[in-house]
Amino acid sequence: MIFSVGMKKIDLLILKTDIDAVLEYLGRSRSIQISDRIEEGRPEIRKRFEDLFGKLEAAARFLGMPELPDDPEPARIPRDGDIAEIEELLSRVGDKVQQGKGLEEYQLQLQGTLEEVGVFRRLGLPLRELEAVTYLTYRIGKLKPELLPELRKALGVRALIIELDDKGLIFAASSKKGRFALDTELKAVGFKESSFPKEVVDLPPEVVAGIEKELEKTRAEIRGWEEKKALLRRLYEKKIGEYAAVLQAGMLVEELKNSLQSTESAFKLSGWLPVDRQEETLRDLESLTGGRIAIRVYDAGEVEASVGGRKKIPVKLRHGSFVRAFSDIVFSYGAPLYGTLDPTPLVSVFFVLLFAVMFGDVGQGFVGVLAGLALKRGNLAPLRKWKKYAPIFITVGAACMCTGFLYGSFFADENALVPLTRFLTKTLLGRPMDRFIHLLPSGGISKLVAFFGFTLGVGFLINSIGIFINIYNRFKVRDWRGAVFAKTGIVGAFLFWYAAWVAVRAALGHMPGTVDYVFLIAPLVLLFWGEPLSNLVSRRRPLLAEGVFPFLMEGLVEVMESVSSLVSNSVSFLRVGAFALSHAVLSLIVFQMAELISSLPGGGLLRLLVIIVGNALIIVLEGLIVSIQVIRLQYYEFFSKFFTETGTEFKPFEFSAPRH
Repeated sequence: MIFSVGMKKIDLLILKTDIDAVLEYLGRSRSIQISDRIEEGRPEIRKRFEDLFGKLEAAARFLGMPELPDDPEPARIPRDGDIAEIEELLSRVGDKVQQGKGLEEYQLQLQGTLEEVGVFRRLGLPLRELEAVTYLTYRIGKLKPELLPELRKALGVRALIIELDDKGLIFAASSKKGRFALDTELKAVGFKESSFPKEVVDLPPEVVAGIEKELEKTRAEIRGWEEKKALLRRLYEKKIGEYAAVLQAGMLVEELKNSLQSTESAFKLSGWLPVDRQEETLRDLESLTGGRIAIRVYDAGEVEASVGGRKKIPVKLRHGSFVRAFSDIVFSYGAPLYGTLDPTPLVSVFFVLLFAVMFGDVGQGFVGVLAGLALKRGNLAPLRKWKKYAPIFITVGAACMCTGFLYGSFFADENALVPLTRFLTKTLLGRPMDRFIHLLPSGGISKLVAFFGFTLGVGFLINSIGIFINIYNRFKVRDWRGAVFAKTGIVGAFLFWYAAWVAVRAALGHMPGTVDYVFLIAPLVLLFWGEPLSNLVSRRRPLLAEGVFPFLMEGLVEVMESVSSLVSNSVSFLRVGAFALSHAVLSLIVFQMAELISSLPGGGLLRLLVIIVGNALIIVLEGLIVSIQVIRLQYYEFFSKFFTETGTEFKPFEFSAPRH
């Protein structure tokens, strides 16, 4: 479709006894975007659901379960008895979870004690008696490890320095007479003093052996606990996932209920409903409530706030799987206004065309097709979120294979397809040719110039379609200046098309004449006078709303922008040819390097390695760069023609919304 789905404004008056069932249906059906919500704090029942959900998440993490789903299917809100069952489940699992966590914490405590003891045991000194020595001054603490050599050098033989760990913990000792020098040098290196932990000083050797034995026993228990965790996961994984989904849906419903206008007996819900879901949704609501619901439906044009532009009608686009894969490119720039043309089908075509022209290679395109098929199958868990982009990889890869055949490139090899190309060209054209399209100017630049002319032609087509879309959209919203007296309106279109016609004739040797200059200057004059002319057509007064000087400045800027954009928007598409040429040059470099290295010992294997690595780099790096350039051309040269005002995307109430 080239138009967005029609929308209806809907008001529902729902009894409080039916509100949970209605909202559960809406959350599962994803049919209505809720509007006119009021900001309120979180209700207590939602906080209770959040608390239980957090406990389920903690239990799932401890049991090693995968992350709880963001899009539970099928989802429902909590029923009577669900909370009691969830709390009972948490009680059964929670005791075991706490027991397991206790073992892990006990293990960490034992390890920490042994590590601390081990550090001080390196001194080889009787720590219990050390504090009673009156002729010795000692310090224990930390400094930056890199400053330790400087400290040793400064103190020399006046003090003993023992490094206790590799993080800067040291023991320093000197005679009572030398304590002043010791403290001075320690201060100079930023020493931070501490003291011997009491438990270390008082710890008998036999207790240390006991701690080591206890630690080994605890580790054995934890290893046994891994089997218990696996059993618990098998027993409770499904239930935890189901209850998490129920709580998630309950949190969303309670938050929504708290933001709706209500009386003692009913709630009022307003929202936007796509016309293709209207009959089904209203029938289901009537059936669900037994007719105990008041429904009022408005056409979009009847809603005063929407007509006045204070609130925008949400836009829902309906596409097949191929075009839908490109919708993120459109919505990352902005949503089309409701009722205007949907550019997504054109974006999909332009993306494939531009990418294929810049990245033509049969083998590398085939890799893209395989990547798309792998994404489509969704066997690799980390790549499942990219599954919706599978049609892009498959289609773009196939298109690159087609242009790669025309360029005569197979995994960067410019000679692999020559026999087949010669046979086909002799059969079809009557004379053998190495390739249908020559990118490298080995036999002169005339063919290369023709290729760049083709890319300019593609740019002219894309720019022209963008201008046409803008003209239609501006007429649709009754913006006469934007539709007629603007650089992307009718006047600007005439200037663009006539300038292109003059440029083509000049390239063929026909210099522009007086009539051409008249037809080029006339639209510039109309663009300059765009404001008063559009006000005259639409019968708005005064003709110069902001005065003479702002009019003169605005008109001058409009003319300058029109000329500069006319040139830049066209020349920008030369990058398509430039990247196609750079792709061919990179391919040539890969095989030249492979040939140079083939004469070395083991050259055959090295040659193959260079070809594989070179192709991998081209596919990943150049593929990424070309993707960015294609999107850039669409954003700056295509979207900028008609995305002068953006709409808002249709986002229905659904249970897969963020939890927090």
